[in-house]
Amino acid sequence: MKLPQMGLRESFELETRNRYTKVNCEVGLKIEGRELPNMAILGEALEKAVEMIQEHVKQSYEVVPERHGDTPLAKPDGAPPVAVPTQPEVAKPPQF
Repeated sequence: MKLPQMGLRESFELETRNRYTKVNCEVGLKIEGRELPNMAILGEALEKAVEMIQEHVKQSYEVVPERHGDTPLAKPDGAPPVAVPTQPEVAKPPQF
């Protein structure tokens, strides 16, 4: 037997370092069960969650550690980070 479901989703611009640096963000809430809460209650709870996320992210950017050239970069596929070379490699002419 499939239980009733409901969901809410909120998309917004999340401010990071300042009002000029923003990222797109989406927060979702999915509820499944026999006794579902009122949508007005869930909407208010989701709004509070979005506010809390925005505040927490903004606070995390108040003190940002300085980045160095030897800081490893994360690969998007979840592979271990790879160190960035500090000097670009220059192609050497072939030796005959």
